[in-house]
Amino acid sequence: MLNRMSISSKLRLFIPYLLILSIVASVFPLPLTSGSALAQAADDRPLPPIKPRLLIAPQPTPPPVPVQMPAAPTVPAMTELMERIDLNAPSPAWQNTENFLILGTDRRGNESVWRTDVIIVVGLDRQNGRAAVLSIPRDLYVEIPNYGMQRINRADYLGEKEMNIEGGGPALISQILKNTLGIETTHWVRVEMQGFEALVDAIGGVTVHLDCPFFEPILNLDTNQWEYFTLPAGDVLMDGRTAHWFTRLRLRESDIGRARRQRQFLWALRNQLVSTNLLARFPELWSALNGLFSTDLSLLQMVDLVRVGITFDATNVHAAGITMQQLQPITTESGAAVLQINNPYLVRAVIDGIWDAQPMSDTNRQSDSAACAPVPQGVPVVPYNNAQTTPADATATPEPEAAPANE
Repeated sequence: MLNRMSISSKLRLFIPYLLILSIVASVFPLPLTSGSALAQAADDRPLPPIKPRLLIAPQPTPPPVPVQMPAAPTVPAMTELMERIDLNAPSPAWQNTENFLILGTDRRGNESVWRTDVIIVVGLDRQNGRAAVLSIPRDLYVEIPNYGMQRINRADYLGEKEMNIEGGGPALISQILKNTLGIETTHWVRVEMQGFEALVDAIGGVTVHLDCPFFEPILNLDTNQWEYFTLPAGDVLMDGRTAHWFTRLRLRESDIGRARRQRQFLWALRNQLVSTNLLARFPELWSALNGLFSTDLSLLQMVDLVRVGITFDATNVHAAGITMQQLQPITTESGAAVLQINNPYLVRAVIDGIWDAQPMSDTNRQSDSAACAPVPQGVPVVPYNNAQTTPADATATPEPEAAPANE
């Protein structure tokens, strides 16, 4: 029966998977694939041995990005905030929504250990025709039940391995988010890193508008030198490899800046998928997406989500993230660099105020071009284990970029 299905019939079955992945495919860190001479400067974990020519060099952990911290709330303002927010109660903004947990893992091949470096909660408010997207930092320092205080990006692996069932990891993360942030999720999608470049290439690339030039340090394995990966301001048509680096690199902007770029690319990818002739590219898309993700959603549920989601106006899809305005970088006794919530009331104010957040289509926009940081010249100075990994005659140090005013 299946063999006699027409291409268009297969496509009707395939489209829900594709559009669900349009929610998540842009936000996942990706592996270095054959033919590239570049290695990203952002991932801080050692990699298993692979072909020497393609070996990613040891990656430095990005130093905390200096930010302009907001003035501490006045005593009356903080008192009012504390009276208004009950940390022990579910967030009222997320109580009447269907909440989906979107996870992106850094698992490579048959590795037995992985980390979940992309954690996004999507809330669907059918009654009011709107949706919310919230980014959770990978280095958020949280209480993992039975494991104590750890980075949240370890919870998926721990839950999956300990429970030994599919979905044990998302269930554990959902419990952590409920306990820490007051958000309870009911369904989950987990995306593996394989296939993202193929997806972007199969739809003909994705156009992203950059208000400022983009630059991040990256290691060129041909020269064994750090250099800048750059993109110009304006409309940039990104192929799979370019999109890979745009959504992955984080040494200069930290994971907070990377999360903004991921949401920005996510919206551009959504627009591209809506306007793309899927039928003409069906074989390529099927090859790119097959086996890319797992979920507890049924096919009928995904069809329903797509049907509802495509009706939302761009102004009714709101997006935000927990940022350094609510977090404090600390170093644990074991030497791990993590992000600690410095005031839970400020974090809950972001979560409870999600419907007042900017439209997702405005993420990472900069209205004043004069505020754009110029692309540095010369070789980046990249800190690694308190040492410099570039030559002594390096002529430029990457400067941290302030978050856009509306973030």
